[in-house]
Amino acid sequence: MNIVIMAGGKGTRFWPRSVESAPKQFLSFHSERTMIQETVGRFSKLVPKSNLYIAVPHRYLSLLKQQLPDFALEQLIIEPEQRDTAACMALTARRFLDEGDDRPIVFVPSDQHVGDEEAFLAAITLAADTACKPRAIVTLGVAPSRPEIGFGYLHTEESDPGDRLPEGVLRVRRFLEKPNQEQAVQLIRKPGIYWNSGIFAWRPSTIAHCIEAHQPHIWNSLQLHRGNTEAAYAAMPSVSIDYAVMEQAEFIYCIPVSCGWDDIGSWAALRRHVHPDASDNVRKGRAALHESTGNTVIVDDKQAIIIGVHDLIIVSTSNGLLVCPKADEPRLKTWLNQFPEVIID
Repeated sequence: MNIVIMAGGKGTRFWPRSVESAPKQFLSFHSERTMIQETVGRFSKLVPKSNLYIAVPHRYLSLLKQQLPDFALEQLIIEPEQRDTAACMALTARRFLDEGDDRPIVFVPSDQHVGDEEAFLAAITLAADTACKPRAIVTLGVAPSRPEIGFGYLHTEESDPGDRLPEGVLRVRRFLEKPNQEQAVQLIRKPGIYWNSGIFAWRPSTIAHCIEAHQPHIWNSLQLHRGNTEAAYAAMPSVSIDYAVMEQAEFIYCIPVSCGWDDIGSWAALRRHVHPDASDNVRKGRAALHESTGNTVIVDDKQAIIIGVHDLIIVSTSNGLLVCPKADEPRLKTWLNQFPEVIID
């Protein structure tokens, strides 16, 4: 198998700590290593370095070289700009096919938390093995522990015996987009429901087949502009692989995994991995809290005194200041999108 770590996200929901010029995958939050360094370290335990790649937009190349200086240029898949996961996976497939390598590729985000690495890597290996089946697409599913509205979901069923799949591999009936709170409460009560981990294993030939079938303009652009990724990307839409392929493809399978997985995509997610104090406050930096409970406070650039407030997210960095009720955090990305100049630098 080959592992491709996707490092192209903008990390909008971690503003103002994460900005477009230095997004969250290149920052540290709850350890001394940055998130991409942790991800590389995790998969280095599974495959030789020659089978480990990073897909990265050109604008983040210098950041990547600073944090992973021993990564060879041959191990990088450089995107001219950010065009979401469908373009990234299509470009990757085109490269491996050109090199005559049709081994399964496992695409993994660069910003996820894994508690039990042994169980996680075993599931990755099973996913790659299952992806050897013709036209198979395999994803990891995580049993939901709460009505999460920040994740997509998978609705699964037992696989057909005729599929001849390894034990425990389920068939995905459909992908479910991020629900509202009421929908999420109902979803987690149903059997066969898992969180969508955003991890996919499939062969380059399967990627080519599915992209060409369901998003021909993406594949045709790569074919038309071979050797000129800038021109190819300029003609492509920005679309996630879930919308582009997964909601339409036929042979999609799920491997349930229990490994302490989490998508570190928001301040609420970070809070789940940091121990609060006796007043249920999570604090980092020079901040003093009095008669305040349930807050997440990150202060990088100044001293702060916070008095008599509850259930807030307060983040102060050189990039800006965020004060937001925890209950309203799911709307943060929408608000920031209304002011794009705020999240750039």
